[in-house]
Formats: sequence, C-alpha cells, structure tokens
Amino acid sequence: MVKTRQRELILTAVRGSDSHPTADELFQSIRAELPTISLATVYRNLGILTEQGLIRKIEIPDGRDRFDWRLTDHEHFLCRCCGRIWDFSLAQPIAALVPPEMGFTIQDHALVVRGLCRECSAKAAPVCAEG
Repeated sequence: MVKTRQRELILTAVRGSDSHPTADELFQSIRAELPTISLATVYRNLGILTEQGLIRKIEIPDGRDRFDWRLTDHEHFLCRCCGRIWDFSLAQPIAALVPPEMGFTIQDHALVVRGLCRECSAKAAPVCAEG
C-alpha cells in the first residue's frame, strides 16, 4: 500500500525503468520532480516497497543493489563491463534443477549471472567500468 508522495514517485520511477536502477539513480531522477527528497528517504521507501512486495531488490555482491518492478520468477544477467542488467528466464524452474534427494524446499531464489554482454564481448579489448 503506497501512502506518501515520495513513495509513489519512487514506485513510479522503478516501474518506469527497465534498467534495474540503483537507489542513487532513483534519487537523481526523482529530485527533478521533488527537489526536497533526501537519499535516506529513497533508501527507506525502497525498503518499505520491497517489504510490501511491490518491487524486488536485486542484491549485487560487491556492488550496488538494484531494484526491479518485475515480480514474477526470473533471473538476471549482469555485464561486468558496462554494468547493465538484463532479465532472462531459465528453460525450467530452478527447483527442477535441484536434486530431490537433497530434500530442500525452495521458497524463492535470486540468481545473478555475470559476464560480458554482446556489445562488450564484441569489443576487441573491452574497457570496463567494473570488473
């Protein structure tokens, strides 16, 4: 349940982006419409929106967390060079890939695959911002 103008702007910004924005990127874009918003407010509201199940937080080890509006099960590809993230889906559910004899009950998952995207792979010697 969205209650504040700040939270509504943040939710709209996440839903309007396919780039899986960081909190800092959202802060910069929202400041154009609401100059008084603080970065702490953006972080706090991202946490609330995530807890409410309205957005998904993509935790990036050794990187900045990203936020996704797409709540259905899917995976992410992170380019180590340009830093962009793409959605993709496995041919079968991840639970089907875990051997049943392990006895695990999978409740959810977060899979981030890292490598080079098509554009960065095509460069003879990619100059990477990250990785």
